[in-house]
Amino acid sequence: MTSKKISIYFFLLCLMPFGQANAQNMKAYEGHWESELAQPQAFSPKLSIQLLNARTALLKLSGLHGSIQQRFSYVKGKTFQVKLGEGLVFRGSWNQKEKTITGFIKSGQWFYHLQLLPDAKMEFTTNWNILLASNFNSRLYLSIENADGENFEAYAFSSEVRYPGFFCYDFKKSGDHISFRDFRTGLALNGKLEDKRIPLQIKIGKLLLATLALKPSAKDWDLKSGSKPTRYSNERPQQLNDGLSTLSLQETGLKIDESYLQKMVDSINANKITNTHSVLIAKNNKLLYEAYFGGNDAATPHDLRSASKSISSALIGMAIDRHILRDTAQKLVDLLPSSYQSLMQEPRKQAISLGNLLTMSSGIDAVDFGIERKSAAAEDNYQPTPDWAKTVLAAPMINYPGTHANYGSANPYLLGFVLAHKLKQGTLDFIDQNLYKPLAISNYIIQQDEKANPYFGGGIFMRSRDMLKFGLLYANKGQWQGRQLISRAWVNASFKNYLNLENHPEKNGYGFLWWHYSYKVGNRMLESIEARGAGGQYIFILPALDMVIVITSGNFRNGRVWQPEKIVENYILPAFINN
Repeated sequence: MTSKKISIYFFLLCLMPFGQANAQNMKAYEGHWESELAQPQAFSPKLSIQLLNARTALLKLSGLHGSIQQRFSYVKGKTFQVKLGEGLVFRGSWNQKEKTITGFIKSGQWFYHLQLLPDAKMEFTTNWNILLASNFNSRLYLSIENADGENFEAYAFSSEVRYPGFFCYDFKKSGDHISFRDFRTGLALNGKLEDKRIPLQIKIGKLLLATLALKPSAKDWDLKSGSKPTRYSNERPQQLNDGLSTLSLQETGLKIDESYLQKMVDSINANKITNTHSVLIAKNNKLLYEAYFGGNDAATPHDLRSASKSISSALIGMAIDRHILRDTAQKLVDLLPSSYQSLMQEPRKQAISLGNLLTMSSGIDAVDFGIERKSAAAEDNYQPTPDWAKTVLAAPMINYPGTHANYGSANPYLLGFVLAHKLKQGTLDFIDQNLYKPLAISNYIIQQDEKANPYFGGGIFMRSRDMLKFGLLYANKGQWQGRQLISRAWVNASFKNYLNLENHPEKNGYGFLWWHYSYKVGNRMLESIEARGAGGQYIFILPALDMVIVITSGNFRNGRVWQPEKIVENYILPAFINN
């Protein structure tokens, strides 16, 4: 397989040493392996809670090959926690008024938010889409390489575009048995090395989800999704019960040159505009256009990457609005747990404020890209360590706080770290109750850090429509359906241009974890405030046009992260303003 193909598709690298003297030589298994997934629903088990009486309930997780269950005690209106296995925990509460049970199931690196609805027998149920998609339509592939004795490298592939790929760890081998886990989801994989065959079981906790029979590949892999081209449509986007109002392009009464949108769709289908997953356009608070490409859909949460930093900014603003944090001038050193105070002795570190973290101007050596040397607190440096906060806070200072801005995920990470320390309620509950629930967002995933706190540097998965709602919230100065969720003052402060990002080639202006950019259409310059994430995840807010645009993409390894900007400038804006 070429490096170009590897750069396009999800992959997993596991390099592990082994020492079993009597085991098979892994050289015999070197090469390409694959298996059909006979049951696409295998990774979407049913989660149910049955209220047995006023104090006792039964939680059950059911797959295609069995179930696991656990009785637990609960109190109406109070949070309960149920452990289903090692690293597999559901934490939720029953809202008797709304007749729902909501909560998070923690597995691997992710917290999945779930909403369980009652049936006629008052059994609360939902499907837990472990691999994001409700139907995992893909063969699974494994490439075993560099095999020698007990050592090997294994690359796993899937053509399922809705899942971002596995990340393997804890690889073990005992005789003819191998086992490993997926770091993201907590899935456990157990295989047996047989003659030209590797039977593989995939479990969550003790629940068997799928059994595969990996066999040597007879021909080159075809990892294309096989999805059909998306037809251009100017029809009204579907009106769902999710808080979004929709109109068709014609119903707006605007003179819209749809030929630009048609060209956009044609170019995406032809992959001239590469790996675009969704395009949504809202104007005057109405969703006018919604399209998904390459097998992606409206129902599946998408990896926002660093676009979720702008959501982190909103949460800090909410914490200030609620007097959990004082203001942006508050010093980081005064908010840290006592065990980290010794790392803040340098006067420049003691001067770091929340505002400095929000504007990427802390002065810590936390530069993620754009420099030749390896920054001490770059994201790739602190994430592999056992204590992210200690690694970041121990990094040297390179500037006085507030004087220079360099994009680095360690800055918002520290915001989440101190907020978790200050909150009396859990951070997950704070996020859900104050932001997601009012926006009617329930199908989302939050990545945790090494202390099981939500990671404020990235790692939120949301549907594109929910990204749009968040953009509309900010476009409307923090108000949603008549309710002020975030103060107008915070939104205004967030959208100011404080400093330019010195490590970015375009030296973009930067607000409170929001990017600034300008687009030229004809002789007109249009200012845009943007949430941006790796691979091409964007929320565009264009105040002059009363527009919010969402574009999601999969350009993670080809350097085309900027592509959504060209889609907006070359296709969307000309369609709306040339006439």
